[in-house]
Amino acid sequence: MQSIETVVNVNQDHLITIALPHDISPGKHRVVLVIDEATSDDKPASIDDAPRLMQMAGKVTAFNAIEDPVAWQQQQRDEWERDGSNDGR
Repeated sequence: MQSIETVVNVNQDHLITIALPHDISPGKHRVVLVIDEATSDDKPASIDDAPRLMQMAGKVTAFNAIEDPVAWQQQQRDEWERDGSNDGR
């Protein structure tokens, strides 16, 4: 699963176009779209936006099958260490 955050322009037909990374394979994918209030290119996201993000807590069902979140997170970190994708960030 990948998370991609970007700013898009909605055209007059209420459509958006998003270019995906090349490692996303063609075919059907489950996508979760969250529409935030209009943003300005001049104003970066602020830590003050956190309360609005927390309103989504429990509404996104992508992780519902995880029985033990702490164990799942540790498993993810272990996999990153094994495959070398943890670059220290």
